[in-house]
This record gives sequence, structure tokens and C-alpha cells, in this order.
Amino acid sequence: MSNDLDVRPPSTRAPRRRVSLADRIALRVGMSLIIWSRRTHHVRYAADHATRLRLDRERRQREVDLLVHGAVMRMWR
Repeated sequence: MSNDLDVRPPSTRAPRRRVSLADRIALRVGMSLIIWSRRTHHVRYAADHATRLRLDRERRQREVDLLVHGAVMRMWR
């Protein structure tokens, strides 16, 4: 037995509500942010202790190199 609510088309006599431009822009921006955040979601991998130490050592070395380079450039001026 079918239900009339499932078969009947939507009423076309209902008054159509206008959506403001600000609401449409907000919806578009919000949906874009949701899609962007899902595309750019990166799962962090589990690194072992040795890898963490190596990455930390490399990061500190880059920071030291940057500081030394900045000091040399100041002295060169």
C-alpha cells in the first residue's frame, strides 16, 4: 500500500521565499571551506623514535643555519 505523501509532487502554490545575497554568499563560502578542509586533511603517520630524533635534529640544524646566515648578512652590510 503506497502513501500519498510519497507519490504526490510538491506543491507549486507555496510562496517562494527569497534568499538574501549575503546568505547565498555565506553558504557558498561555508561549503567551499568544508570541501577545502576535507581535501587538505592529512593523516599524520606514526614515526618511530629514531625518525623523530633525526627530524628534530634536522630542524634544529636548519634553524642554526638560518641564524648564522642572517648574522653573516648583517655583518656583510
